[in-house]
Amino acid sequence: MHLPQSESFCVKQGKNKYEYQTDNYGGRILYNNEANNKIQVFGDSQVLGLDVDKIDKHYLNTLYKKSNFIIYAAPNNGPYEVINFLNENKKILQKKIIVTFNFSTDLYRISNSWSPENFVALKDYELDEILENPFKYRLIIFKNLLLNKNFTLSRYDNKKMQDLFLNSDQDEFYNNLTKYFNELSETATNIGIEIDFIVTHPYWVYSIEKKNNKLLLEKKLNDKVEKLICNSFKSTKKISKILISQVPETLQLNDFTFDKRHLKSKKIQFINYIDFCIK
Repeated sequence: MHLPQSESFCVKQGKNKYEYQTDNYGGRILYNNEANNKIQVFGDSQVLGLDVDKIDKHYLNTLYKKSNFIIYAAPNNGPYEVINFLNENKKILQKKIIVTFNFSTDLYRISNSWSPENFVALKDYELDEILENPFKYRLIIFKNLLLNKNFTLSRYDNKKMQDLFLNSDQDEFYNNLTKYFNELSETATNIGIEIDFIVTHPYWVYSIEKKNNKLLLEKKLNDKVEKLICNSFKSTKKISKILISQVPETLQLNDFTFDKRHLKSKKIQFINYIDFCIK
């Protein structure tokens, strides 16, 4: 999955509009005129920067201050879709890249039952068409809602996502995570690149307290999530740097983007794997 290629357009999030510019492969370009270095970033909508249109507002800027970013990411772009992109586009890859893992949803996108066709409404050739005719996008979405029984615009609320996680087989999660990470490491070896691997916590480790517009961390649930992260993602020769997002005990509802499923960039901070997992 990717954004429209070689285009400039705006994306509306609630009442706000954000400007996007993309390269020939659909990567979102965020740049600082004073930076000379360029870093390629891969992942899904969390790293895309739904709430930013300037590089200094993106959470990666705190980690890579002197770099411009080209972000190859899109909603429902799963971890194996990233690996496929790396294998199919070796010629454009730099020697070091960033791969992100959004634990909220990527945990399920690496399962055998995941099929991106069930969640992505648009074909490649339709991306340019909807930029010229936005009304056509509404028709395509409506068609998918009617004809594709798996397609949906909604996602479970926090409580249902928590229950889904807790009622699932934790060993299966672990096996899927290690299988994916080993394949990513093997891909890096075969292509000859190094990867910085960045993990963001799931939004559903919080429960919503609507009365006070707060989100409260579910500590026991979060402990299970962090156990999976630490046991599954371990440094390799080609993935030596692993960073993991930190989770405050409370957040405000407005710390999330309009859809309430993505943490705003300004609230995301990281800690390295050793400090996080070796306690």
